[in-house]
Amino acid sequence: AGAKKFIQEKICKGNNEECLRARQWLLLRMNGRIWEHGIPLMCRSAENVPGLRSLPVWPTWHERILSELMAVRAASERSGFQPYRDPAGSSSARKPADGLGVEGVDRGMWNVLYLFLNHKRFEDNCARFPSTVAAIQEAFPRHYSHAFVSALTPGSHIVKHHGPSNRMLRVWLPLCGFEGFRLRVGDQILEPKAGHAFVWDHSYEHEAWHEGTETRLVLIVDIWHPDLRDAEVKFLGTLQSCRLRAGKTLAEMEERSLEEATYFEIVEKARSLLTDDDWWVVKAQRDPTIPPT
Repeated sequence: AGAKKFIQEKICKGNNEECLRARQWLLLRMNGRIWEHGIPLMCRSAENVPGLRSLPVWPTWHERILSELMAVRAASERSGFQPYRDPAGSSSARKPADGLGVEGVDRGMWNVLYLFLNHKRFEDNCARFPSTVAAIQEAFPRHYSHAFVSALTPGSHIVKHHGPSNRMLRVWLPLCGFEGFRLRVGDQILEPKAGHAFVWDHSYEHEAWHEGTETRLVLIVDIWHPDLRDAEVKFLGTLQSCRLRAGKTLAEMEERSLEEATYFEIVEKARSLLTDDDWWVVKAQRDPTIPPT
């Protein structure tokens, strides 16, 4: 009965776009025909569904995201990165010259390009990277509303620190520049490889060193811990969203000095600190702005 109702409502009604391709396939089968796709070397089968995208070999997430990132770099003077900063209370030893928060490195540069952070969508950055955003939303339906590209210049050291809680895990999608890079998580030393994704627990103490010659780029997506049930995620997420909104409202109501700036204020003010991408070191063969020789 359920299947019959579904077919009547979703398949038989010609104005239902939700099952358009399935309806086209069923009509062909009912009339003893097949989809004539005209694609060389692809099978000609009655089971083929009309209108599906077709490529002999599909690009991986790594190729798609890296290509989009490099294309944006080539097309504009500033791709959307900003310095990573923490509130000043975390350490007075790493205060930058501009006085905004403290840096997460004691040498080198650590820049980030936020797509999602603390339930905020960075619309201008998301508009620059539609393929990356689509990949995140398709692959991670339970993402923590934290997703960003992290860039670490050669010679940098990210000082040891902890994430805020164990309710999330951190997914790393390494893009490029990993030669000479090491990540310590707890007592484990990792040497990630470009194109090889992995997951780690951000609540453990961690730090990183980059002794390579190319800027290290990684897409980071935080996800809810898989042991949390959907109802728990909904409850915890609602509480977190309320807390973040309250903190943002308080930050907007009070004038603070740079030393007193909250995390929300630091993120917003840091967005204008980088005026170009001259810090971004890329191998010539990967740089679309350099013509081939």
